[in-house]
Amino acid sequence: MMDDFIATLNSDHRTAAIAVDGATFRDINQRLLERFFPNVKKATGKWVYNNYRWHGYTFNHETAISGDAAFESYREHTVALFYIYHEFDDSLFDCTASAWPDVRAYDNDIYVFPHDMAWLFTTTHEMSIGLGPFFAAPST
Repeated sequence: MMDDFIATLNSDHRTAAIAVDGATFRDINQRLLERFFPNVKKATGKWVYNNYRWHGYTFNHETAISGDAAFESYREHTVALFYIYHEFDDSLFDCTASAWPDVRAYDNDIYVFPHDMAWLFTTTHEMSIGLGPFFAAPST
């Protein structure tokens, strides 16, 4: 699945992606959770609520912009080095591109964020019923 995802990113979005694993994966993953989902941890005792990180938004543990406004906020930022986290596969990719990839078409739980973790764009497998996409600033 990971090779297919990388190939699709490259062909459909002109995004170069390299899989991140091991200690680097664990470090980036933990920093992402701490930066964007601390209220989930405080409220539930776990970093991930109800099997998906984005449920932190739908169950009001964290705050995010949703829908078209979320996608517009995502696309208005200057493109920089970024990561894509694919929650279903629990995989992380270090990416470069000339434009932010439109990952909404994957209809999956995908998180896009710049290396500096200044913001987080999230798509979900339930966007068809109005759950996502989401755009969030770091939680406080």
